[in-house]
Amino acid sequence: MSLPDLIRICFLSALLMLQAAHGAEITGTPVVINEHQALKLFFERNLDLILAHYDIERGAAEQIIAAALPNPRVDAELSEINEMIWNKQVSPNTALSWPQGAFPAWMVRIEQMIITAGKRTLRMESSELGTRALEYDLRDTVRVLGNALRHAYYDLLLAQKTAELAQNNLDRYHSILHANKTRLDIGDIAEYDYTRIEVEALNAENDVGASLAELKRTQAELLLLLGWPENAFNIQAAEQWSVIGSEQGGKSQNEQVVRALEKRPDLAAARTRVAQAEKDRELAKRLVIPDITLHGYYMKDPGNFFTDQGGVGFETDLPLFYRQEGEIASAEVNLNKAQLFIRQTEQGIRGDVMKTQAAWKKAEEITRRFELSTLSRIKMLRKSAEIAYQKGASGFLELLDAEHNYKTMMQEYYNALANRSTAWADLVMATGEEVH
Repeated sequence: MSLPDLIRICFLSALLMLQAAHGAEITGTPVVINEHQALKLFFERNLDLILAHYDIERGAAEQIIAAALPNPRVDAELSEINEMIWNKQVSPNTALSWPQGAFPAWMVRIEQMIITAGKRTLRMESSELGTRALEYDLRDTVRVLGNALRHAYYDLLLAQKTAELAQNNLDRYHSILHANKTRLDIGDIAEYDYTRIEVEALNAENDVGASLAELKRTQAELLLLLGWPENAFNIQAAEQWSVIGSEQGGKSQNEQVVRALEKRPDLAAARTRVAQAEKDRELAKRLVIPDITLHGYYMKDPGNFFTDQGGVGFETDLPLFYRQEGEIASAEVNLNKAQLFIRQTEQGIRGDVMKTQAAWKKAEEITRRFELSTLSRIKMLRKSAEIAYQKGASGFLELLDAEHNYKTMMQEYYNALANRSTAWADLVMATGEEVH
């Protein structure tokens, strides 16, 4: 087991212990939310989404930095201070003074860097593309985490249905025990058969305990994604499985792939970063042209023949020995990697669509088979076995077999509903549909 998995298990265990410590809140009225409400809470409170928004703000700050103009530099000098003398004709506490008619020389110098060859514009354009890529990253985070939220929601709903089925199964065994207690007392059934019913009831109690533990675990998983809303320890999912859109579900694989290539934000981010890498490459090439620093000065020196002087000039680097070869080569490598990542992303999208569509079609077929024939037959067989046992037409083992089959098939049906819902959520994520 990896360290992140171990930390996650420990954290979930701590949350479950916290639930147990707040028994009054847990046993209160449950907070029932549907999928839409869960998504709303997710957008408002999920910490990963909040962190992703900070990345957008950081990108906006980098745009400001890229657009900033160099500040001018000012130097000031005061010279010929040695002309200062101490007037000893007065008290020793007298301050320093200048001789009559003597003043110090001073100079002011101003420098301003001029960015050449449009490098500032390229930096601005590159930074803007970087911020746009971060916005696509945020949308991709919403896509991935939204799918995780849907999985957690349907896992909770499945856990609820499993707990309900386990409790109904236990109640049914208790009912059978109560009905057969009188028959045992009058000797109508063997004590061995009654004991078998008691054993099945104990197994049913164990199933109830296990299902409740799983229910608490899935509650904790969903609450983690929702940012742990206050007073929501006993959160429950509304009994509403995924609604399959006929328009989306009826599209061919090629149509789904084309749609995904148009809408997936991770691919859009990759394309944007290619454009940014092209700007960075052009910037690296233009770095060969050095920037120019203009400067001017004004000096006043009363001790010279020309008391007022001034001048202007410039300075720049001469690219004689190094011409940014390393920066240009690095930018070329980054561009090639960004272009290759687009191809990898496109291949990954095609694979995602193919796998998720196949999984959804299989899950849809299994669920439809249950709903068209299996459910009605298993319910009818269970009822028939109960009536036959009450009338003495069948034995106790046939009744238990019917109960086992009913519980197993209903559990498989709930699993099929959950699999279909999560498979649909995976297909929606693969095609890049927006989470609402």
